[in-house]
Amino acid sequence: MIFNTFINSPAKKVSKLIAFMLCFGAPVSTYAQEEKPNIIWIMAEDINNHLGSYGEEIVHTPNIDWLAKNGVQYQNAFTVSGVCAPSRAAIVTGMYSTSIGTQHMRQAKSLTPYAGVPFYNAVPPAYVKAFTEYLRINNYFCTNSFKTDYQFGTPFTVWDSHTLTAGWWDREDKTQPFFSCFTYQTTHEINTWPDSTKLRFFKEFNVDLKRLEEDVKSRPVLEEKYIINPAKVKLPPYYPDDTIVRQDYARHLTNINRMDTQVGKLINRLKADGLLDNTIIFFMGDNGDGLPRSKRWMNDGGIHVPLIIYTPEKWKNKIKGQLSGINEELISFVDLAPTVLSIADIPIPNHIQGQAFLGKQKSAQARTYVFAGRDRMDAKYDLQRAVRTKQFKYIKNYWPDTAYNQYLDFMYQAPIMKRIDSLYHRKSLNSVQSAWMEASKPAEELYDVIKDPFELQNLALQPAYQAVLDTMRTALYKWQKKYGDWLDTPEIIQAEKMWPGGKQPLTSLPEYEQKDGFINLKCKTEGASIAYKYDGDKYWKLYNKPFKSMKKDIEVKAVRYGYKESDVITIASK
Repeated sequence: MIFNTFINSPAKKVSKLIAFMLCFGAPVSTYAQEEKPNIIWIMAEDINNHLGSYGEEIVHTPNIDWLAKNGVQYQNAFTVSGVCAPSRAAIVTGMYSTSIGTQHMRQAKSLTPYAGVPFYNAVPPAYVKAFTEYLRINNYFCTNSFKTDYQFGTPFTVWDSHTLTAGWWDREDKTQPFFSCFTYQTTHEINTWPDSTKLRFFKEFNVDLKRLEEDVKSRPVLEEKYIINPAKVKLPPYYPDDTIVRQDYARHLTNINRMDTQVGKLINRLKADGLLDNTIIFFMGDNGDGLPRSKRWMNDGGIHVPLIIYTPEKWKNKIKGQLSGINEELISFVDLAPTVLSIADIPIPNHIQGQAFLGKQKSAQARTYVFAGRDRMDAKYDLQRAVRTKQFKYIKNYWPDTAYNQYLDFMYQAPIMKRIDSLYHRKSLNSVQSAWMEASKPAEELYDVIKDPFELQNLALQPAYQAVLDTMRTALYKWQKKYGDWLDTPEIIQAEKMWPGGKQPLTSLPEYEQKDGFINLKCKTEGASIAYKYDGDKYWKLYNKPFKSMKKDIEVKAVRYGYKESDVITIASK
């Protein structure tokens, strides 16, 4: 059965609703402007819960631990994919990547060549928007530093300011509420490599270093005493106790210490600007550890990530939900977008698939399940879907004859991966260490993650667990039926649907009408976002309702996600 969003979704109905909201004024927050909370997202690349507040004893993360001590720490937060781009597409839209066609890693050009893979931007259904657009039309100034990786390009309407150094400090009106996102790549997979490996990779693949963040080119400075000794790390049982393995694992944990210093600097800047008491801070990972059998995999090592939310005292009596202590609820990262809108008291659009876990629109019912998927990784295809409860993990392998571990140019740069592969081919690994390197896998996997946190003992064939297995199968089917799933559509067909003939569609030129001193804008491309700016303006304004004309020229352009931006039209002053 093909579960295809393009076929099954109520696209026209919802897109008309979005068009109405954008053109005639979306529902707005009931908070007075001066009462709106500022919101910050700190997103660390490629980490599981290796933080002091989560019980990791050999790391030193005092700044993140402070957020946890004074906020709420979620123990069961999960991404919808074990890799960044599909995960980030879901985070920014509140929609499952498997349902909107952003499920492959990656759909645009990458650092390494993908032989035989189509190159295109995903084109989600017309009603899909980044949640920041709803913030922007409700007077939030939205910034991003710097990573996007949304699969559908980087529409210029998503952010007010999007640069390597963007932040709340870019506001021209310092009283305007803000949403600022910061991604720290100190913990990215590439930084688990020794410097010699990184430099060779940059040269071999002709990487433009000017496009890289500073914490990729050079790791933040760290006091010597916080550099972790490889001899002190406790390796998971699926890794061999080997010198090279220990070195890369220790480097990863040390990078977490380095990243914590970046968090500290950001908190100090908030304090210096007098903003900490009015700013809600989210700290999170975008997917699991940038290490073999974690990132990219459906195991918890790939999708179980930290989530901490700090709320200042000023807001603790105004926001519904648990704001301190330890929270054991299941959280999916499709829930982040609606939760931010709920905190900001902005109505959550009906098409969003996540549910708010804080704020006035907090869901009345906690999750029973979270869901995740794996599709193409770099140039290699696989199809997996996962269902997780607090106790059990179910993985459906649609291509069981495909190896767990396929050779990927990027992943195999890492000394740890090369070493494990070498030991496997020399038959020097035990059965646990070699299981995820085998040439095939079972059609179904079931794990009791409380008794078996490393997911080593597959219970799918055990009679005592057949009722659990049936329940998880049913949950997966209902989820796919409800939201749609591109898994049965070969990517070459998906790419053709989105970019017919391999050519990126172009957003139509926006049109305008001037009447009674007001300007009305529209675009014939379904789902296009429109923005404008007056002559001399620094930032684009997101259009959502007719506005009064001024004695200045106005530039206007539009973009549909996945399409090329339209050309700019100019409305001459009168």
